[in-house]
Amino acid sequence: MNKRLLTLAHRRRGLIETIEAQRIEMAEIALHWEKPLAMVDKGLKGLRLIQRHPLLMGGGTAALLAVRRTGIFGLAQKGVRLIYLYPLVLSLGSKALSAITRASVRSANTTSNNQ
Repeated sequence: MNKRLLTLAHRRRGLIETIEAQRIEMAEIALHWEKPLAMVDKGLKGLRLIQRHPLLMGGGTAALLAVRRTGIFGLAQKGVRLIYLYPLVLSLGSKALSAITRASVRSANTTSNNQ
């Protein structure tokens, strides 16, 4: 029985050393990826802000058009490129439209139910 306990203790010691080496390696990897992942996190926060406030995106686009004076034709030219390059723009626009239509339908239903 003592021989069996001795082999288990030896194996346990080896596993603990392996675990410690892996922890050190993971700490080095995490240190290497800390800054890039922080930038990704900030970008995701920005996207979530835009998804929660689609009118903010529309207002920002209108402000940029007013400042750059590109007008509707310039917007159409760049919009075609955006459609192909950035499908996210389409999904955000569709979410904004669906939110607006749902809100108008709800308000119409609420008004008709109250009468």
